[in-house]
Amino acid sequence: MKTNNLKKDTDAPKSITVNVEYNQEIEKITGIKRHPVVMNYGATFMFLLQSIFIEYPEIEKQYPPSILGFSINGVPPKLYTPLFDEDTVFFYTNKN
Repeated sequence: MKTNNLKKDTDAPKSITVNVEYNQEIEKITGIKRHPVVMNYGATFMFLLQSIFIEYPEIEKQYPPSILGFSINGVPPKLYTPLFDEDTVFFYTNKN
């Protein structure tokens, strides 16, 4: 008798979609104003931040921590702030 080793759909990790938005200065680097990011349920802001820096290393190079800011649904996050489905993460600069 053969057994099926494939996982059932219900065993698959749940995913969330986070909306990432960039202000005009950062948009010059990314070439986009907004895009959805699909992540595993339980992902943190730190994981998203690292992913964005890997995809767009110029952001981190051009804008040090004192210049680069973030918010999740309008609230400044901590590195381990959990992300939830349909959250909006906004990247902005404090550059004058």
